[in-house]
Amino acid sequence: MVTLPKDFVATKYDGYFWHLKEQKLYSIKVGGILRPLVKPRPSKYNYGQDVYQVSNLGKSRFLFMDELVQLKAKDSIIKVEKA
Repeated sequence: MVTLPKDFVATKYDGYFWHLKEQKLYSIKVGGILRPLVKPRPSKYNYGQDVYQVSNLGKSRFLFMDELVQLKAKDSIIKVEKA
């Protein structure tokens, strides 16, 4: 069983969690360590918006701040792979 610290919510991409109080995005790796991600400044490459660039299934994806701020603790669904 995986237990995350309080105030972490799962995002739509596996391995990325939003901290409700700090308003920061974290990733978790195989070792189980949560690491904060750096939010790039708005530019023409990220549509001039506040976004986090993440990788999902080998493809670059964006998590927009508008979506992340709306996450609530009850929305969190964490998948568990059965061996």
